[in-house]
Amino acid sequence: MLARLERPVAAARRELEAAQAAARAVPAKIPLAGHAPEMVRLDTETKLITHAIRMAARNAETILARALHSHHARAGDEAYALTREALTTSGDITLRGSVLNVRLDPLSAPRRTRALVALCEQLNTTATRYPGTRLTLHYEVKEHHGTA
Repeated sequence: MLARLERPVAAARRELEAAQAAARAVPAKIPLAGHAPEMVRLDTETKLITHAIRMAARNAETILARALHSHHARAGDEAYALTREALTTSGDITLRGSVLNVRLDPLSAPRRTRALVALCEQLNTTATRYPGTRLTLHYEVKEHHGTA
């Protein structure tokens, strides 16, 4: 009876040893060029610039999300989603004298659009100039049914 049990155990040990040998044959690290030759490894300077841009974008998103707290009842839950929607919405940019007018399309929900209108009004109080020019930035949102 023991001999009959020993055969499956021995076979299982052989399979395990074969699997372990196959695993050892796979390299722990594969060079990027060997895995995806079309990919390019960024140099250190490019990586640092990319990280700086990402950090600046994240900081801007955080500042705008925090500014929404006084204008949007559900800002704690939706501030970042609302900010992302506002930053990706379409709109018009026009020049009126020395004012660069950014007129955004309404957002997906009236309450979100109302929060964006309030945020635009808050941003307008800063009288920010477009970098490298004398143009003052002015933000507004196009009319949307239910946002009045």
